[in-house]
Order: sequence, then structure tokens, then C-alpha cells
Amino acid sequence: MQNGAIHTLSSYLFWDRNIDTLDLIEDRHLIMERVFTRGMENDERLVFALYDRNVIKDTIITIKNFDKKTLNYLSIIFGIPKEQFRCYKHIPFQNHY
Repeated sequence: MQNGAIHTLSSYLFWDRNIDTLDLIEDRHLIMERVFTRGMENDERLVFALYDRNVIKDTIITIKNFDKKTLNYLSIIFGIPKEQFRCYKHIPFQNHY
């Protein structure tokens, strides 16, 4: 995977980070969290082009900061029950879905 591809993501997604230091493997949780919660359709397409679908699935279920709308969306497109996502089990979101 090419780290240069990160520069094609919407720049506002990483306003608080030095995009030159992001690593596609090490920072995949941050990248996917930002793209799926705040990204545009083109950003999502790039994530699907950069990462294997199973890597995406394995990563997104461990992210604890998805909002209700994003959780529902990802649950549907990946066919993963919401209960399997870490954010569903996270205390502030418990029983709100």
C-alpha cells in the first residue's frame, strides 16, 4: 500500500494531524473512523481500494467512537450485527441502539 494515497483523502479529515506522518497500516483505525464518520463518498471508495474488505471489517468492529448513524450504516453494508461493534458495547452508547 502506498502512503501517498492518504493525500487523496479529503484534507479536512486530518486537520489535527500531520498527514505526512500517517501510516496506512499503523493508523488504519483513525483513517477508517474519520472516513466513515466524516468522509465523502470518494473517501470511502479510496478506503475500499486501499484495504482488503476483511481488514476493514476487522478494524471497524474495534473502533469505539462511531455514532449511531455510522454504526447502522456499517452494520448494513458489512452484514455485521451492531452488537459485535465495540462502540455498541461502549458504556456511553449502551442501550441506545
